[in-house]
Amino acid sequence: MEVLAAPLLFAKKGEKVNLFDAIYTRQSVDRIDSISVESQAEFCQREVIEQEVKVYTDRGYSGKNTDRPAFQEMMKDIEAGKVRRVIVYRLDRISRSVLDFANVIDLFQKHHVDFVSTMEKFDTGTPIGKAMLMIVMIFAQLERETIQQRVVDAYASRSKRGFYMGGPVPYGFRLKETVIDGVCTKMYEPVEEEANVVRRIFSLYAGPQTSLGDVMRYLEEHRIFKRDGKLWNRSRIRDMIINPVYVRADAGLYEFFKAQGTILANPPEDFIGTNGAYLYSGSEKKRKTVSLEGHTLVLAPHEGLVDAKTWIKCRTKCLHNQRVAKPVKAKATWLAGKIKCAYCGYALTAKVYHCKTKADNRYYLCNHKYNAGGCRFGSLNADVVDAIVLEEMQKKLTEFGTLSRQQQEGCNLQKLELKARIEAIGNDISALLDKITAASDTVMDYINNRIAALDAQKNKLYEQIAQLEERRTESLEGITGYMERWEELSVSDKITVVDSLIESIYASKEKLEIKWKI
Repeated sequence: MEVLAAPLLFAKKGEKVNLFDAIYTRQSVDRIDSISVESQAEFCQREVIEQEVKVYTDRGYSGKNTDRPAFQEMMKDIEAGKVRRVIVYRLDRISRSVLDFANVIDLFQKHHVDFVSTMEKFDTGTPIGKAMLMIVMIFAQLERETIQQRVVDAYASRSKRGFYMGGPVPYGFRLKETVIDGVCTKMYEPVEEEANVVRRIFSLYAGPQTSLGDVMRYLEEHRIFKRDGKLWNRSRIRDMIINPVYVRADAGLYEFFKAQGTILANPPEDFIGTNGAYLYSGSEKKRKTVSLEGHTLVLAPHEGLVDAKTWIKCRTKCLHNQRVAKPVKAKATWLAGKIKCAYCGYALTAKVYHCKTKADNRYYLCNHKYNAGGCRFGSLNADVVDAIVLEEMQKKLTEFGTLSRQQQEGCNLQKLELKARIEAIGNDISALLDKITAASDTVMDYINNRIAALDAQKNKLYEQIAQLEERRTESLEGITGYMERWEELSVSDKITVVDSLIESIYASKEKLEIKWKI
C-alpha cells in the first residue's frame, strides 16, 4: 500500500471526522504497454476537490476478484465513514466481475460515497452516471471472458497438435527444439541413463506380487535417486507409472483408452507403437489418477520408453489399487490380488486363526467389512476355496490343450494365405523388373518406388508369418510342469502361476466366478 498525503488524523469522541477522497490504483503485472500505478494516481489527482486524499495501491493483483489487501483496507475506511469519494483511473481497476462491482457500488451507496472514473468520465453522483457505469462493467466482464475462452481454445488447439505445453520435464527425458506443422516448439528426447531406470520401474511393478513400496525399496537399496538427488517415494513412482508420456502407443493402447471413455485426438492408424502420449484433463473434474473417462489423449512427437502391454498392465494395477490386496504381504494364500468379494468388489484377505487343540484354520474376509457401510460377505473357508480353484485351473489347462490344436489349424490356414500373397507380390515385382530395360527415366523412378513399396509389403507379411510360428510353438508346458508339482511350490511361485492363468475371482457363499486370461 502507498500513501501520498499527510496521515489522516482520526477524530476523538464528539469531534467531527474530516472526510477525504480515496484514490485506488491497481496493476496486475509490470509491462511496457500497461499504465503504472504512479501514472494512474497522477490522472486521478485531477479529479480531487479537497486537499485531503489517500492513495491505496495493489501491485501484482488481478481484477478477477476483490481479495486484495489495499482494496480491503479502503473498504474498511469506507465502512468507518472516513471516505467522501473513490476515484479510479478506469472502471476495471476496481473489478472485472459484474457481481463484485455491483456489491462494491451497493456498499458505496450505503455509506454515501460517490464513485468517479477518470477515463470513462463517470460520476455516480448523477443517475445517468450510475446507469452507464453498470453497462460498461458488463462489457468489461464480457471482454475478460472472451479473452479467457480464446486462451482455452488456443491451448486445446495446440495441445491436440502435439505441441509442448510447458510444465516440468518428466524423469527420463530432456527437451530439444523441433518444428511441428511449421511452428517452432519443443519435444522430449530420452536421457538414456534415466530411461533405463524408467524401464526398470515399469518392469518391476508389472509383476503380480510387486507393490509401489517394493519398487521404492528396490531403488533405495540400489542407490538410484531422483533427478534432484532425493529418494523416491510411492507418490512419485505412481505418478510416473500412470503417465502415458512413457508408453509406446500402439493399437492395444488405443483400445484401452477407448474402453475407459477417454477422448482420443488421433485416429487408430496413428498408433503405430512408437510415440509417447499426452493426457490432458477433461471438463468433468475427474482426477486422472482415479478415472480416465472424459480426459483427452494426444499422441506426442517423442518416442516412448515402455511397450504398451507393460504400461497398460501397470496402469490398470494403479486404477484398481484401492481394491486390490497387496500380494507382497500374502503368506496365507496364493490367490492374493485375484480373489475379490462378489458383493462389493473389494479384495478378500486370508486370515489364519491359530488353535491349540487342532490345526490352524484359514478364512477369507472382505477388506470392506469394517469400513463405513460395511459388507455382508461374512467369511469363507480358505482351504475349500483354494481346492476348488486349483481343480478349475487343472480343468482349464486340459481344455486349453484342445483349443490349442484348433488354433494351430487356424494358424496354418493363415500362413498359407500369407504365403500366397507373398508369391503374388513376387510375381508383380518380376513383371516390373521386365519393364525396366525399355522404360524412360520418369517411368524408371515410378518402377523403383513401386518395387520398394512391394518389398516393404513382403517384409510385413514375413513378419506376420514369424509371429504365427511363434504363437504355434507357444505352449503351457512350463505351467503344466508347475501344476504337477504344485505342493512343492512356494507361495510366491504359486501366485506367479495363478497370474498367468486367472484375471480375477469373485467369491461369495453362493458362487465362485473365475475370469480367465486364457
